[in-house]
Amino acid sequence: MANQRVSNTALGAAICRFIEQYQPKNTRLFDDPLVKDLITAPIRTLMQIKGMRHMTIQQMDAITPGIYGVQIARTRFIDEAVRDAISQGIEQVVILGAGLDTRSYRLAGIEHTRVFEVDLPSVQEAKMKKLRKHFGQLPQRVTFLPIDFDTQSLEAVFSKTSYDFASPAIFVWEGVTQYLSEEAVRRALAFVGVSAPGSMLVFTYVLQSFIERRSAIPGTEKMMDMMAKRGAPWLFGLEPSSLTSYLSPFHLHLIADVGHVEHQAHYFKPVGRKLAVSEIERIAQATVVHP
Repeated sequence: MANQRVSNTALGAAICRFIEQYQPKNTRLFDDPLVKDLITAPIRTLMQIKGMRHMTIQQMDAITPGIYGVQIARTRFIDEAVRDAISQGIEQVVILGAGLDTRSYRLAGIEHTRVFEVDLPSVQEAKMKKLRKHFGQLPQRVTFLPIDFDTQSLEAVFSKTSYDFASPAIFVWEGVTQYLSEEAVRRALAFVGVSAPGSMLVFTYVLQSFIERRSAIPGTEKMMDMMAKRGAPWLFGLEPSSLTSYLSPFHLHLIADVGHVEHQAHYFKPVGRKLAVSEIERIAQATVVHP
């Protein structure tokens, strides 16, 4: 993966989380007090202006409706999945393609776990610099592991770390799979699948029909063309109908597969928020079950 494209996609997701912090407390999907310190000062200043926040969301939705909505909904869902795993006794959290993810520092209970953030070295270096400025020093319980998913294996990256292969972990893989080759996705799933029984994986995926430009979802061509032009083409997708069979060879048992319908029902409608949520991306959750 090219360094700049990863940096840009990480920043885009962080901007969405920052905008959500201006939502009233009773309708906000999550609290992320750290994200403001991870985005650049000019963008932080612009997003403090209400009109700029609205314009940013409108620009996202002009490509394909509901891009902002699906990103903040996935943040909420994955937050809940990680908190649930910790409450069940899991003490290792692995964030694959961590980018500007802040879960390592803001979720209740995560301070009692060991966290491994895995990403390109250039992305990690920029993030660590900002974290040092915010905290004074890097939290010792967080380990930063550099990787290029397209050329390196997770086995090699984790082989000389404090990661306990005998203990279960929760793996978070948010907003990454669409940028990878299928070979890279399979390598990562194989690594997760040989982790300790009871381990969990929560990840996002883009519909294969969208990747293959045969989807009727508005904005398909525009989104695919835009990402390719930016040097970050979307390569990999899955379909809900084949998800169980795709994960099974990796000893992964599907327990949840959610999308825009569930996001609206669980997060937006109960608090009266009328916000479009894109159909193009879904979230899968699976557990590791060995024969």
